[in-house]
Amino acid sequence: MVRLLKRQGVPYMLMGGMALAVWGRSRFTHDVDLAIALPEKEFPHFLEVLKKAFFLPAPPRPMLGSRLIACRYLKPSKGLPVQVDLLLARGIYQEQALQRAVTVSLGSLHLRVVSPEDLILLKLLAGRPMDELDVLAVLQEQAKTLDRKYLKHWARHLGLAKQLSALSGKAPRFFP
Repeated sequence: MVRLLKRQGVPYMLMGGMALAVWGRSRFTHDVDLAIALPEKEFPHFLEVLKKAFFLPAPPRPMLGSRLIACRYLKPSKGLPVQVDLLLARGIYQEQALQRAVTVSLGSLHLRVVSPEDLILLKLLAGRPMDELDVLAVLQEQAKTLDRKYLKHWARHLGLAKQLSALSGKAPRFFP
């Protein structure tokens, strides 16, 4: 998927459980989550590109003020089929998060990964109990390097200030 996005010139960032492994801790995840910046007019063509590359996209559904496309990679291979969820980034916050993504090398592959601050905010927006545990892991592992000013600003703007404050109190190394 990353190679396809790069060939198509589609800005992206890795999110979710895979990004958590970069910034916090490893945990099992059954899918790969990516945010992409794709103009609305290019959406139909992009769906056709996905299909030609052995991805079967499901109809988009609403998520986090945007649209989510779940794709199953259908090319025959060994192992389990891969589920890739594409979040179509919309709005000032999601566009800024895409711009702030960090390039991480995994062997010969260079991936754009959501920043730790934006991973925290996106996990708070999702709001599941598992996401709160993920936020705690990132707060603890990245305590010395987090941009607290950015994090607090967007937490207020997104209506997440109370959740961030509550979880920050549970992460002893976040506020030394």
